[in-house]
Amino acid sequence: MTVAAARITFSDWGWRYAERDAWAVRGVDLTVEPGERVAIVGPSGAGKSTLLRAVAGVLPDEPDATDDTAASVQGSVLVDGAEPRAVRGRVGLVMQDPEAHTVMSRVGDDVAFGCENAGVPRDEIWQRVRSALDVVGLDLPLDRSTTMLSGGQRQRLALAGVLAMRPGVLVLDEPCANLDPSGVVQVHDAVRALLDETGCSLLVVEHRIGTWLDLVDRLVLLEPAGGVVADGAPADVLAEYGPALTAAGVWVPGSEPERGSARRGTRTSPLAGGMHGADHGGPDGIRPLGAAGPRAGEMHGTVRGGPDGIRPLGDRDPVLLAARGLGTARG
Repeated sequence: MTVAAARITFSDWGWRYAERDAWAVRGVDLTVEPGERVAIVGPSGAGKSTLLRAVAGVLPDEPDATDDTAASVQGSVLVDGAEPRAVRGRVGLVMQDPEAHTVMSRVGDDVAFGCENAGVPRDEIWQRVRSALDVVGLDLPLDRSTTMLSGGQRQRLALAGVLAMRPGVLVLDEPCANLDPSGVVQVHDAVRALLDETGCSLLVVEHRIGTWLDLVDRLVLLEPAGGVVADGAPADVLAEYGPALTAAGVWVPGSEPERGSARRGTRTSPLAGGMHGADHGGPDGIRPLGAAGPRAGEMHGTVRGGPDGIRPLGDRDPVLLAARGLGTARG
């Protein structure tokens, strides 16, 4: 099942959300040719997700030149030469929350949902449903309850729903962010199968960029308020900008923390002059377990009292909940 892969073009494109002073992204010039597979990387605040949502035609606000509080846009983004909102069926979007994609209570109905809305003939819909589930490796009865699926299965279900629509471009916004290692492998392999089956274009954003390096042709680096900083072969971009990306919180191969490690603080890219507001510890601002941190009494809004800054129960203004050495593991 080969589809006509889409061409994506950004020309000096930028977007500012309603009632925000700063632009989420600005000055982007980028072309993705039909069938190309491109990963978008950059520090938090670089506008990666905004870029993907623009391609999918799902940005929340329509610009209004007469309203100072409305969203603002500059330049253009086109999918096959048309406004993304006019060709939404050409773009398949999968985001990071597995549950957010599930719209129906049964597996078959969920995959069929998009096709039904697009007016695909009924007999063809169910052919597409079965084919899509087979491609993503989801061997389940069509009447299986979607509430019984794992996170990895839900993301594969979302991919099947996208595949059934025969998109010209697949847009992935951190689809593995909330998955355990097994789920990551499931989704990666399902995406590979989908790309091999259709030949569609790919745009993907992921903090653990190593997940997708074997599938992408190009790595595009965005800088907050700076547009495209680098665009080239993944090995070349990582060789030049890898340390800076690591410091900015992008988990490049060789510097990834253990899955489940929390990213702390708010970083700005060292490419733009250093990190500010980060909880400095390791090279990417993640404090190693056991490292000394601020005492509870040194943090704003806490109650000072004992040696750890927590007032003992019975004193005035007692703490309602306190925990020390708390840990959790994902099953």
